[in-house]
Amino acid sequence: MAAGGSNRLRVLVIEGDDVARRKLRQLLDSLELPERVEDAASAAQAAVKLSEIAPDLVFLDLDLPGTATIDALRRVDAPCLVVMTAHPELALRTLALEAVDCLVKPVERERLGLALRHVRRRLGERRIAQLALEIAGAAAAMRGGLLPSASGFSGHYSDQMTIRVRRRMFALPLADIAWIEGASQYSRVHAKGGEYLLSRSLSSLECELDPMRFFRIHRSAIVNATYVREVMSRGDGRYNVYLQGGEALPLGRARRETLHRLLGGLGAKKSGGPKAAASG
Repeated sequence: MAAGGSNRLRVLVIEGDDVARRKLRQLLDSLELPERVEDAASAAQAAVKLSEIAPDLVFLDLDLPGTATIDALRRVDAPCLVVMTAHPELALRTLALEAVDCLVKPVERERLGLALRHVRRRLGERRIAQLALEIAGAAAAMRGGLLPSASGFSGHYSDQMTIRVRRRMFALPLADIAWIEGASQYSRVHAKGGEYLLSRSLSSLECELDPMRFFRIHRSAIVNATYVREVMSRGDGRYNVYLQGGEALPLGRARRETLHRLLGGLGAKKSGGPKAAASG
């Protein structure tokens, strides 16, 4: 999505009727959502605009001749598509286009608002899916030695955690920790040598862990990136993070920015350049 993940969208309106095109732009402006709105009155103009502005969302007039020739709307990385038509019987054509929604002209403001909510949901799912691929790729690169090893913790962060078991205390290497589970004011550490219950909250532990290696994928789970095996869709727009030991942990939607920082840091270490947030 445009503007680094904000709710504002780059929009292209492909509409052959001048009056309908102006009205749709006015409705979009009244909803105060678009970052940028461009329009095209023909399929040829649309092909140029798609290349120029790389929109997040396209409104496509199905009644406009030549729309079937716009290849950019059929690519894997195509923008979200909302189709419009004065002939509802044409809605079946949207199946081939994988459109998010179909609006019957003349477009009404309330119905347009609903379509935009559908679009934001779809874009959010796409960002999570892309991020999931990046997480899995970064973890695979770390395991393959393309990035610094898990023992190379950065900055002032310790490479071990003090564990108390009954009357015994010992230092647990952070590289041995696969993930940490939070429950209220307690945390359960899942490590190579077993599980350990700590009387500390997950948030307090998170402050002491190297964010270049550990990331919070959910309000109740912190994961060591080197133990991530893969990230897979659950089929309902949500994703699970699978660890080397077979654990399946939910990937929280609200953790996207945290994961961006992790992936940006890994990329900086790999390239030797400054830290940069991953795109998504």
